[in-house]
Amino acid sequence: MKFSIDSKDLSNALDSMQVRGKHLTTSGFGNSNIGSYVYMSLEDNTLKLYNGDNTFMVILNLEVNGETNGSTIVDSGLLIKYLKTCDGDIEINVGDFVSVVSPNKNRNMPRVIQHPSMEAITNIKNMVSHINYEAQPNTLFNFGKASFEGSFSLTQNNFKDAIKSCELINSGIYTLNYNEQVVISSRSAHNDSYKETVNTVFTHGEPATIDFSGPLYAFFENGQMLNFYMKDEFPLLVVASDRLLIKAPYVNGV
Repeated sequence: MKFSIDSKDLSNALDSMQVRGKHLTTSGFGNSNIGSYVYMSLEDNTLKLYNGDNTFMVILNLEVNGETNGSTIVDSGLLIKYLKTCDGDIEINVGDFVSVVSPNKNRNMPRVIQHPSMEAITNIKNMVSHINYEAQPNTLFNFGKASFEGSFSLTQNNFKDAIKSCELINSGIYTLNYNEQVVISSRSAHNDSYKETVNTVFTHGEPATIDFSGPLYAFFENGQMLNFYMKDEFPLLVVASDRLLIKAPYVNGV
C-alpha cells in the first residue's frame, strides 16, 4: 500500500478514530477511548479507516493520492505523535514496515499484525457498504435482516452540546427519542436528570427510542451535518459526508 496525504489531515482523522471522551466502562464513567489500533484500506484514491468492536464501529473516508492499493493495521497513537512533527504532504509506504516519508525525514514503524476486533470490522463493513450520505436523508437503509424506520438530521454542535450537558448527570447512559421532535436525555440512579429538545431538519419515517452510551459526537467534525437513522431496539446509525458510526443500543447494563 502506498499513498500521499497532508500530514495534518491524516493526524486529525486518526485522532477521530479513537473517539476520545467520557465512556461508560467496567471501571465506571470517565475519560477513555475505543482503542488506538486502526485498520486502513486503500482503493485508488480513497483511504478507508476502521476502528471499533461488535458494539461500536466507526468508519472514515479520506481522499488521498493513491499509488498502490492495499491494507494494513497501525497503532494510531504512535503514528499521530510522528505526524505532528511533519509539515505538508507525507508519503505512507507499507511493506515489511509502515514507512512515513517527508522531505529529509523517513520513519519506519512496525506493522500491527491483527486488530483486536478484525472479525467485527469485516462483518460490519460488509453490512454498511451500501450506506451513503444523503443531503436529505430519505432512504431508510437496511442493516442486517431489517431496516431503519426513522431518520432526521442535526448538526454536530447541537448533538455535542446536548450530550455534554447529559454527561453532567454522570450516568453515562443517554436516551434518544424521535417523535416529530428529537429529545436527548439522561437520568441517574438518584433521579438526577437532564432533558433537551434539539433542533432538527429533514425528519422522516416512524418514531423510535434508543438508549446508548459513549461520546458519539467526538467522532465527527465541528459543524458537520449528521444524519441519524433509528429503530426501536436496534443499533443507532449516524452518517456524515465522510464518515459513519454504528452503535449498539444500551440494554440491561450492556
